[in-house]
Amino acid sequence: MKLTLPSPKSGSESRAGCNTPGVTVTRYSVGDATLVRVPYVDILVDAEVVGLTRPEVDAQVGWAEPTWASDGQVRVGAAVWIIESDGRRIVVDPTQAADDILRGDDAALHQAAVADALAAAGYPRESIDTVLASHIDGIGMIAWRDGDGWSPFFPNAELLISRRERDAIADDGPYLPSGRDAFLALDAAGAVTAVDDSHAVTPTVELTWVGAHSPGHSLINVGSGDTTGATFLGHLALSPLHCAIGDVGGHIDPIAANDVLRTLADGRLLVGPLWPTPGAIRWTGAEITTATPD
Repeated sequence: MKLTLPSPKSGSESRAGCNTPGVTVTRYSVGDATLVRVPYVDILVDAEVVGLTRPEVDAQVGWAEPTWASDGQVRVGAAVWIIESDGRRIVVDPTQAADDILRGDDAALHQAAVADALAAAGYPRESIDTVLASHIDGIGMIAWRDGDGWSPFFPNAELLISRRERDAIADDGPYLPSGRDAFLALDAAGAVTAVDDSHAVTPTVELTWVGAHSPGHSLINVGSGDTTGATFLGHLALSPLHCAIGDVGGHIDPIAANDVLRTLADGRLLVGPLWPTPGAIRWTGAEITTATPD
């Protein structure tokens, strides 16, 4: 999925002009961790862009409008999520699937505008020490476009990704995701760390491989002990509507993806990197409710 974004303003006008009016930074407390969403833009797209149909969207109108859908369209967002945990600042899937930000005519302006938004929220990109990628579907703001080359968008951060995803991307096929060239450039520069199927980032943040959507797709779980308070679910659900509808395409193994998604329907905080403000839900299987920020 690709998001087509309006051009940010340049010159004497704010480069953050792409930010959606009225959309602000949101925070969620999960045990000793804090999840922070720094928005860039929320937009409406046709249902087909996220693999749905208008009748499917219309059937969910009772609970989905206006936050997640409106008039048969689906609301999506480009944002940067940050986990503050054990003294670390950890970014998760920053604006992936929105590669027009980096590769279009306004690439430099968009990436600078995102950097400005982060700094204004108190999270300058130099202050981030870890980036977690559930998988690669567009490079998003994992990489900084500099002329014809790529460098880390967060210059002081280690990029962690499952070894299965890194190896599948490095192979010559058949898995050739958008953003592959940029990712391989970062990997060749030593900016990528491939990790095992279960990797503890901090005592409360863990990257866990599940596959299903892509060869190395992972969940990022936040919690302690046997309790998972929140899960970043990557692209298992491009919208909360997918949780309600189920059995959607876009995965290398749709049945497995739906099965994994159903295991998350236990009331925990669910975060989707493409979901618009406020970016999170709680789902019990029988009911989906929009999460309330702190």
